[in-house]
Amino acid sequence: MKKMMCLLLSTLCFGVAGCSSTSPAEDSDALALRKSEPIQLFMTTCVVGRSDLPAVEQLAQKNGFQAAPSDAARHYLYGNPGKAWVLENEQGHYGLSLLAANHLCSIFVHQGDPDDIQASMEAWLPKKDSGYTFTKQIISSSGDLRTTAYDIIQGPKIVERWVITINYSQSSGLVAIMSYTGAEASS
Repeated sequence: MKKMMCLLLSTLCFGVAGCSSTSPAEDSDALALRKSEPIQLFMTTCVVGRSDLPAVEQLAQKNGFQAAPSDAARHYLYGNPGKAWVLENEQGHYGLSLLAANHLCSIFVHQGDPDDIQASMEAWLPKKDSGYTFTKQIISSSGDLRTTAYDIIQGPKIVERWVITINYSQSSGLVAIMSYTGAEASS
């Protein structure tokens, strides 16, 4: 529990550490990106919940998610065992899944600008002098899809991995998938 609290506090500090080295306009833009609904849902369910089913389930409910109907659950889980939730509100339509086997927690974003969604994730990456670093790697890029992984590192150890797949296809009903795995799953 103590380790989980330390990781949670460290994650929350990512957005504020090192802010004094940026201009007010840059701070304002970064704050707007960090406040966007897709990234807030990702941070307050998958990242804070650390892919722990009871925690993610409680956070999903707190964020307004409802258990997904069976057809939607099958879609979000890709036929794998796990749990899925949906959220529809004035800002859009979202899915949330947590796979049982590998504890992969994902937010499915059905609207928005793909580049803005990726920029919002990058706005939450650790700042210089936060005690954390990160690596960024484009895992795949094919046609309208691009998948990028961010390994969050403390000292020599990867503590978590964030992955985003963005879809530039205008005809698709899915714009982005943001996924989280903890150190145990990403090693």
